[in-house]
Amino acid sequence: MASEGYPFVIGAVALAVIAFVLALRLRSWPLWLVAFSLLVTAIVAGWIFRNAGRVA
Repeated sequence: MASEGYPFVIGAVALAVIAFVLALRLRSWPLWLVAFSLLVTAIVAGWIFRNAGRVA
């Protein structure tokens, strides 16, 4: 992964973990959806900032 993407991926994962913990504690379905959305966002950010080998 390109180093420029680390803050985006780590930030989204951290927010997702916080949202998952809050969803477990509060037993809130909307928070589960927010946490899942943040996890998907982290995966997409990782995909965008991937350091794929290029063929010339």
